[in-house]
Amino acid sequence: MKKQITFLIIAYLLFTINSSASDQNFSKNKLESEKILKVGVLLPLSGEFQDIGESFLKAIKLALYDISNENIKIYPKDSSGNALKTYQSAKEFQNEGITIVIGPIFYENLERLGEINDVTFISLTNQTKEIPKNTISFGINIESQIDALKKYFDKIKVSKTLLLSPSSEFVNQSDSVAKKDVLKFYRVYSYDTNPKKITGEIEKITKYQERKKDLERRIKILEKSDLFKDKNELKKLEQMHTLGKLNFDSVVVLDFGERLKSVLTSFVFSDVSSDRVSFFTINQWFDETFFNESAMQNLYFPSINFKNFSKFNKKFIKTYNEEPNKVSILGYDALGLIYYCWLKNNYNFKQELLYNKKGFKGLHGEFIIENNITKQNLNIYKVSKKKFIKVY
Repeated sequence: MKKQITFLIIAYLLFTINSSASDQNFSKNKLESEKILKVGVLLPLSGEFQDIGESFLKAIKLALYDISNENIKIYPKDSSGNALKTYQSAKEFQNEGITIVIGPIFYENLERLGEINDVTFISLTNQTKEIPKNTISFGINIESQIDALKKYFDKIKVSKTLLLSPSSEFVNQSDSVAKKDVLKFYRVYSYDTNPKKITGEIEKITKYQERKKDLERRIKILEKSDLFKDKNELKKLEQMHTLGKLNFDSVVVLDFGERLKSVLTSFVFSDVSSDRVSFFTINQWFDETFFNESAMQNLYFPSINFKNFSKFNKKFIKTYNEEPNKVSILGYDALGLIYYCWLKNNYNFKQELLYNKKGFKGLHGEFIIENNITKQNLNIYKVSKKKFIKVY
């Protein structure tokens, strides 16, 4: 793999680009004499999503503190979480001569940003469709997660993977990824998100009733036999719930939260456990409630660098005495990325600097930006014994 440009900001700031030590150290006096880097911040600082916006803003301020350069100034504005207010605030940035902005967070707010000339937006969205030409989608998108799964699947050589997704708007994007042939799925299913219906649907997918009847039929046959080997087999079968091999070896569930727990629990009820099948999911940010759910044990998922994620969380809590929004680490890295590009280009930020073919390495991990989409090089983690274990 090509060596990435590195910008790690965590209690210190490190910048490297395949170069000598002299290229990493910049004269403080020179920095003080150069022009100011003005960074707009466009977040929901009022309304329904105010808590999310404030958490991102605090993460950006934490990065600003760690960079410790008085020549960097941030200018927060409120998007209120809606497209019109986002556009109005973006126009204000344009009028004020600010050319680089972190935000907005939500995909729906990108609608009119393409009309704002000479301003680059690093949006925290993970959506990748129809991104304006002046906007970077910086979130952990589903394509990056599926790509990480593919690499791991190739390593462990699973061959018959089921793809399960909820019958909701989210399924539209997951289906499009499945059709791109990044991963070859054995079967693709959608399920009703009603908890009362999930178990029944998983039973159908796993052919639970058929396997249960096969067990009952076999037990009846063995009960009529006096052979010693048949009696031993009978004892074993009486401890089982179903009989027969499964026609799949892995399952990817494109869901999260309580629905994900319901789906995995339904697999257990259908006599499909993680010792027989490998279970995977996406969009996970190291949810420790998984540790208390037996159905979540041995669950695999792609995600960012857990070690750095934990360090960031601890520093955020120490600084603000509150938990950060799990995704706010991206706001921290967004400022680091902007600062790095500005610094390396003689204190002049340009959007094309973001498309460095060598890629970057931020606090959350390695990534490269192509066609305004951030491609993340993610790790694979496993939930096991109250720990998140990196397996790839």
